[in-house]
Amino acid sequence: MATKAQTKACSFVVGDDGLATWTDTHRDAWIGLLETHKRLTRALDAELEAEHGLTLSGAECLGRLAASEGRAMRLTALANATGLSLSRISRIVDTLEGRRLVERRSSAEDARAVEAHLTDAGLELVRRAQASHFAAVNDRFFEQLSAEEIDVLARVFTRFVPRDAGSCTES
Repeated sequence: MATKAQTKACSFVVGDDGLATWTDTHRDAWIGLLETHKRLTRALDAELEAEHGLTLSGAECLGRLAASEGRAMRLTALANATGLSLSRISRIVDTLEGRRLVERRSSAEDARAVEAHLTDAGLELVRRAQASHFAAVNDRFFEQLSAEEIDVLARVFTRFVPRDAGSCTES
């Protein structure tokens, strides 16, 4: 088995023109990952939008709020949990608030902080959206793979995930 140093040294070559090129295997792995992500997220985003009027990011925000204590999170915690900027989260919450799916409120602990609170309508929508989204992910992704391939992907990709990324209860 190759060490990290051997893998790094062999993953690309620099040509006489000074331009780097991936080896065929590394190119296929990297471009395959990027293309798979691009195609899946575009298709899943379009499906959520058509069926529920939600983007993937909007659905993730609603899901994180639904899973959090009190069905509420500070906007900064929501931004950190989703990996989106605070300004992007603010725009998403504006949209969700306009649909009465969330409400903005000052934090009880710190009046300077703003929290997003999931409404009953937001909870109902996120339940429906998650059901169709999970079915679509299963159909478009998991059903294309064997159980062994899913195990390999899980082992590989968990190396890149922060330990607390599965937690939706940040405050």
